[in-house]
Amino acid sequence: MPLASTAYARPLDLRFTPLTTLESLRAHASEARRALSVAIAGALGAKFAPCDALVGKEGLPAVVHKPTAMRLVAIPGGEFVMGLDPREIDEIARLYAPLGRADEAREHVSWATQPLRTVRVQPFLCAEEPISERMARLLLPEVYDEDDLDGADELALVTPRRAAEIRGALGFRFLAEAEWEWIAREGGARRWLLDEPPSAISLELDPARGCHAAPNGFGFSLLRTGLELVGDTWHQSYESAPSVAIAWEPRVVPEHARGCHAGWQDEMEAIRLHAGAREGRHGDDAAAVRFALDLP
Repeated sequence: MPLASTAYARPLDLRFTPLTTLESLRAHASEARRALSVAIAGALGAKFAPCDALVGKEGLPAVVHKPTAMRLVAIPGGEFVMGLDPREIDEIARLYAPLGRADEAREHVSWATQPLRTVRVQPFLCAEEPISERMARLLLPEVYDEDDLDGADELALVTPRRAAEIRGALGFRFLAEAEWEWIAREGGARRWLLDEPPSAISLELDPARGCHAAPNGFGFSLLRTGLELVGDTWHQSYESAPSVAIAWEPRVVPEHARGCHAGWQDEMEAIRLHAGAREGRHGDDAAAVRFALDLP
């Protein structure tokens, strides 16, 4: 399986044109969306089955990868502006102003989220949930103790190297950073990973203290996992970044993650609850990982 999407090098299958944009999908009734699930599963082959249930408030089609029971949601395509625009940066600065840290917050989010870029997203399939401990053991039985089933249903936090091994066994690809942000922003409809934009910043926003967001319109609860590995190489800005949602200089062993983590020691870490915020990730720290697949 390629490290990055190959969908931008070929036309979209005419059967899947309702997924070209979210607006296009909204024009189709539930039965037509379920028919899309059937068509996608059939095109992918015998290892996949259609889901009768639609996902999220937007009612997205989905398929199941039968060997792992992984549910993959069909994410509509479109265009969005990646990075933090001036209004978003001003909003973050206002939240930190009562703490006397407005300038610090502005600088913190500006350095890695510029220049703004319009990104075109092709429809794709994304796992609704990150890999669980049980799924990791299924895919890599030689590295797990089969008798140790404690926490098997919990989400797995894996090192980048272990994530690469799981990807190889599964045969899918990592989620591109732009795809992650497209889902997090719900196709551009929201700014924060929280259910509502925060009215103030404090350590009480720490996900470890129970601030888990409900699923967004696409059916994804990104706060449930903390940091999530993505396929892109880390770059300190979006200078020369691709204009399509493809992993930027992907590596076999991922080195970059998006999202927020738990156990904050400083209010500045709440910035990571913004869907557009990012910062460098280094080392071999464990993180969650979910996988993606191109439409056939």
